[in-house]
Amino acid sequence: MILTLTMLASPLTATIYLPLLPLLANQFQVSLQAVNLTITIYIVFQAVSPLVFATASDSFGRRTIYLITYALYSLASLGLALNRNSYAVLLVLRALQSLGASAVLAIAYGVVADLCVPAERGSMQGPTMGVANLAVCVGPVIGGWIALGSGGYQWVFWALVIFGGLIFATVGFALPETARNVVGNGSINTNKWSKPWWSLLTLWVTKRYIREKGSQYSKDMEKGTSGDQVTIQGKIKSSLKVANPWTSIRILFWRDTALVLWMAGSPYAVWYCVQATIPPVYRNNYKSNEFQIGLSFLSGGFGTVLGGYANGKLMDLNYKTTAKKIGHTVDKKYGDDLTQFPIEKARARGAWYILAVYICALSGYGWAVHFSIHKSVPLILQFVLAAICTSFQQTFNALLVDIFPASPSTAAASGNITRCILSGIAVAVLDPLVGIMGRGWFFTLLSVLSGGGGVVANWLINAKGMKWRNCRTRQTQHNAQGEQ
Repeated sequence: MILTLTMLASPLTATIYLPLLPLLANQFQVSLQAVNLTITIYIVFQAVSPLVFATASDSFGRRTIYLITYALYSLASLGLALNRNSYAVLLVLRALQSLGASAVLAIAYGVVADLCVPAERGSMQGPTMGVANLAVCVGPVIGGWIALGSGGYQWVFWALVIFGGLIFATVGFALPETARNVVGNGSINTNKWSKPWWSLLTLWVTKRYIREKGSQYSKDMEKGTSGDQVTIQGKIKSSLKVANPWTSIRILFWRDTALVLWMAGSPYAVWYCVQATIPPVYRNNYKSNEFQIGLSFLSGGFGTVLGGYANGKLMDLNYKTTAKKIGHTVDKKYGDDLTQFPIEKARARGAWYILAVYICALSGYGWAVHFSIHKSVPLILQFVLAAICTSFQQTFNALLVDIFPASPSTAAASGNITRCILSGIAVAVLDPLVGIMGRGWFFTLLSVLSGGGGVVANWLINAKGMKWRNCRTRQTQHNAQGEQ
């Protein structure tokens, strides 16, 4: 539950802002094009943030980085709520808000990898990622409702201040540290920054009670705890190696990971394009009002939630089926050694059938809106596309974490970079190409590039993925030994 809540900041903050654009242009006396620049800045820092914070969470712990990012996010949201006059301040604070919000998804992948063995990650990842993706669809509805009810944009930012503060407090009081570099398998007694505040408060009350009773045991306990704490902290500090943010960029260029990143990133970019076409399509083709346009986003929202949940179950089933097929006994306690397990085939199992539906649904959506077929058709296809895009994103982001077990959040950060780059390119060419080709041919082209490219990538992942992964592992180990 806590993990799911922490993941809402990035998708919710990105989309709750969209209905405010005309209000902001009027408030700051600038053009809509100038206000759109704040969206561009948000996307840029959406790519930068995981490079810094998600990578750092592999070294210093998930909990510490969560607290830092949510503190930054809440302060930036507070500044946006108070800013009434300066467009320049709006740009800066929107960048800081993105910096604080955009690493949470990559960090969450790290938490899932910390807590779950590969055979059971789907069951945890499915519902949490589905709810996070739902925020993308309901964000504009919430933003429009708050702005309409309050008569201005300020209360939208105040709502984000309250949200950020509540999540900061929830993480502080209830979320323990999970990063293996910090707590090992959970048995290491780490420093106070890695403990929930509730545990520290309970410990303080207990010590005070014993101290008031004058127990000699209290003194012995404090002495022993202090000595152990120094030793443990020393071990942790000596074992921590600060991760290089550029490691996430290096991941983009390995043969095996580049294929996985395409399978996870291109459907995300496609879904971004589908969402970008919803307002003009339903306004111009189906003569919908603003409220009806907002409701049209919910079809995809339900698809992301249901698709994410179902895919989580499917991921675990595929893992067990693959293990049974090769005569492997799944280790649910300590996790399997993936160096000898075909995790690529387990995650990609059945992707051929989903790709076929994906290609048909994507091109079908383009032609349905091109010919203004009854609105129920594009709504159904939005549901199908949302479910499939969520499934691909979940499955292959999980594979990315599987093949980088020592630095899962760093690997997830590379996935975030890929999504941002592909989405930026797709949205940039959307209007010009639709103007030239029409929506039917544009989405047919996307189905060829994303779906056809997915067919090739999926074949290579199945045929060469494990071999290329082992080659990469040997090369990185050799390079590490050479540096020593």
